[in-house]
Amino acid sequence: MTQSLIMTMSGIRGVVGNPLTPSISLHVGIALGKWIQNGVVVVGGDTRTSHDTLKGALLSGLLSQGIHVIDIGRVTTPTLQQAIRYHQASAGVMITASHNPAIWNGIKLMNNEGSFLTNDEYTQFIACYHESETSYRDWQSQGQLSIDTQAIHRHVDIILNQIDVSPIINNPHLSVLVDANHGAGSVANPILLDKLGIQYTMLYPEPTGVFAHDPEPLEKNVSAIQATMKQGNYTIGFVQDADADRLVILDETGHFIGEDYSLAFCVDHVLEMEKAQGARVVVNLSTSTILHDVAAKHGASVIQTKVGESHVTQGIRHHHALVGGEGNGGVIYPKIGWGRDSLVGMVLALRHCAVKGEPVSQIVSRYPKYKMIRHRIDLSSTDQVDEVLARVKTLFPDSPQNCEDGVKVTLPNGWLHARPSNTEPIIRIFVEADQVDTAQFYLNKVIT
Repeated sequence: MTQSLIMTMSGIRGVVGNPLTPSISLHVGIALGKWIQNGVVVVGGDTRTSHDTLKGALLSGLLSQGIHVIDIGRVTTPTLQQAIRYHQASAGVMITASHNPAIWNGIKLMNNEGSFLTNDEYTQFIACYHESETSYRDWQSQGQLSIDTQAIHRHVDIILNQIDVSPIINNPHLSVLVDANHGAGSVANPILLDKLGIQYTMLYPEPTGVFAHDPEPLEKNVSAIQATMKQGNYTIGFVQDADADRLVILDETGHFIGEDYSLAFCVDHVLEMEKAQGARVVVNLSTSTILHDVAAKHGASVIQTKVGESHVTQGIRHHHALVGGEGNGGVIYPKIGWGRDSLVGMVLALRHCAVKGEPVSQIVSRYPKYKMIRHRIDLSSTDQVDEVLARVKTLFPDSPQNCEDGVKVTLPNGWLHARPSNTEPIIRIFVEADQVDTAQFYLNKVIT
């Protein structure tokens, strides 16, 4: 089945070659240039094999509109976000499909604050993208291209300057195993971990973009690092997605603590470190109840938004939140940047371990236990979205329902959230309860 190009605030994504082609990338560059009209655009990308093809076309489009482009090479998405602010750029573009399989790539658009486009900004960009006529600047008005090779180093320095890493520096008790999966983390991790001076080992350390396993950091995809953790003497294990904005944690035994619990592990430490009574934490509607428990422990409150990094970031900004993120393993710490950042997550998790002086498993054992089931329904037509969501509403008529983003149903001992994905032609269903059998029961009601 031929996939359609997906265009949302989260970016533009598609299978490389069809429907995502260099001509699409060129068109995006032209549209972005038209939209910002003048100024600087920072461009980077992860390690996918189609990086150069798509970036080359994008650069041509931007330069043809008289835009000054700064190419920062193969980097993490949060590195690009930092570089936008450093260069005081008008916008930024990241060539990545994040957690999608290797056959995919995409184009993430950022505004001048290093954050995803707002609703209004995205509407303005799309209007330029859909313009039927294209004009090009003459030879005297072409844009200029510059190269910046220090973006990751600056990104790491910002993190180390904003977070007190003295408990981590040269700590002989910390030993880290990281699964970079030949993604952008392969480039960034050594720079960070070498500056921390701790022992570490990287699995799949070459930045080839030929992934050793599915790049989405789910439990089913991390068997290799689990096996290695059990053989070694490691304090903690980390797994990143392809553009290294998401991070999941394994404890010292190789146990996958879960995406939401990975976020909670970091947020817990931020709230403890900052000691800010009455702080706000912003997460999306599909994030586990564990975040509410962790927040309550520190006298903080939780605000939930629609799913998507842009919505969470805007929520953090609007509510002046101390920290936030998404339950897929993406921590957002606005003190450092306006996006999910696995490097920040690694530092927070390592600091948590160092300060507590306890194994990860022992720290996590004190958290309330919830069981979450994630399910996906592949769609052959967008018409099916309304059918599935209507079915969910009908199945739980007496339970409170939030229809801000799909349908979220609050149940006596848990919740269920069904929503169309922003990045793939699927409906995602999240179900959480205190017992896995209960969660499975609610899921079965929807899918059978």
